[in-house]
Amino acid sequence: MKYLIVDDHALITGALSLMLEDRDPEAEVHTAATAREALDLVNREGDADLLILDLSMPDVTGTELMEEIVRMQPMLKILVVSGLADQESIMRVLQLGAAGFVPKSLDTEMLGNAIDFVLKGGVFIPSKLLTESQRVGFFTRTAAHLKSSAEEPVHLTERQKDVLALLAQGAPIKRICRELDLSEGTVKTHVAAIYRAFGASNRTEALLAARRAGFDIDL
Repeated sequence: MKYLIVDDHALITGALSLMLEDRDPEAEVHTAATAREALDLVNREGDADLLILDLSMPDVTGTELMEEIVRMQPMLKILVVSGLADQESIMRVLQLGAAGFVPKSLDTEMLGNAIDFVLKGGVFIPSKLLTESQRVGFFTRTAAHLKSSAEEPVHLTERQKDVLALLAQGAPIKRICRELDLSEGTVKTHVAAIYRAFGASNRTEALLAARRAGFDIDL
């Protein structure tokens, strides 16, 4: 697994790196401490399995940085780990396409569970941070946003359906390339076509729209 960590506190990046390497001795971990370093890192290592992002960066807001990262690498899974745990921040990063939100107060075991859940394709939100109605509300609003696209029949090629199935499993680009014996450029072209077909801008939106359109998608 390849992980990217973006946090301006060396103690945090060090602790996260040790935790990831302890869980997986073969893990490849890269870190960045500023927005510029983060963008350079994402540009170089955009095929990473997971980006762990702190919202509180010194030179730019976390949401601004996340927007730019999503624009650069829409397939990159992002888990936000932050001391900011207000509901507005949580909903904003989820709407931008984050695969989860974890407060820095969460213990190591729970953080590990969150990482595993996200890597398998889930969207992780600690139950204590959002009420059930708020969690349902997020997905309802997202689905409503995609409703006009999903109301029309969506036609995908057989290869695009194969890619969609792997996206639903949480597979990163490299795994999709390997399992389907396709080049990275070809896979990205299929992913872009899937996004266009569903009127989506990220993986979460595409999967929600696919399920709404009748595709067999588990979230």
